[in-house]
Amino acid sequence: MKTALNLAYGKNDLQQLDLYLPDQPNGAAIVFAHGGGWFRGDKAHDTDIGNYFAKAGYVTAIPNYRLAPADLYPAAQDDFEAAITWLTNSDYQFDRSRVGLLGASVGGTMTLTASLKLGYPVASWSGVTDFADWMQKHQVVKPAVDGKAELGLTEIHAIHDAFYKYFIQTYLGDLTPAKLTAVNPLNHLSTKLGPTLMYNSIDELTPLPGTLRFVEQAAAFGRDVTLHVVPGSGHARDYTDFALPGTRAFFDYHLLRR
Repeated sequence: MKTALNLAYGKNDLQQLDLYLPDQPNGAAIVFAHGGGWFRGDKAHDTDIGNYFAKAGYVTAIPNYRLAPADLYPAAQDDFEAAITWLTNSDYQFDRSRVGLLGASVGGTMTLTASLKLGYPVASWSGVTDFADWMQKHQVVKPAVDGKAELGLTEIHAIHDAFYKYFIQTYLGDLTPAKLTAVNPLNHLSTKLGPTLMYNSIDELTPLPGTLRFVEQAAAFGRDVTLHVVPGSGHARDYTDFALPGTRAFFDYHLLRR
């Protein structure tokens, strides 16, 4: 396996990606979107994902993207989709009709949004999909990165709520209905969505009811959508080892079966 690091797909310092190139290519590619609430996170933390899928034969790209509050919505989404375009326009060898998207936390949100535009198979680990509905029900919540230290909160759900509101507000700049609707993939569902695999823990940062709502409405559009509910409270990369085998099987089925 070879790696090509810090390849520029844009002019900003954060518009760089890492490529993991398999020794025995299977002809397909996967693009992974890291989490971090759109205000933190780095591709360097996801080398295990790149190595795992490259060893399975996939050309694997992991981009960084611009972060809030320096760059607000839709900068991160635009960058992720620009990274996909860069990869598909590059000279690297893979079948352009065999591209899969994988994301963790808000990375899962970004991959779902990209699939709604591009139709690629998509796997989302704890992707957030119910922004507007959640905000309407939690108007009194005060935003905080660390609700325990900043607000004196002790109950884990209250701490999660404070963080949830913080990262959404930080990325959007404000919480107007128009922006909440624009960022929310649930509000843009159509028959364009590619085959979809979603993981979500029973009781975690990403509320399970929002994920269930996404699955229900995607099914109403006749989409191929599967939800795997993970026992416990782990969020996104917390259950990587649990989700990787099923995620690989999903991509093997949709990208290699021909």
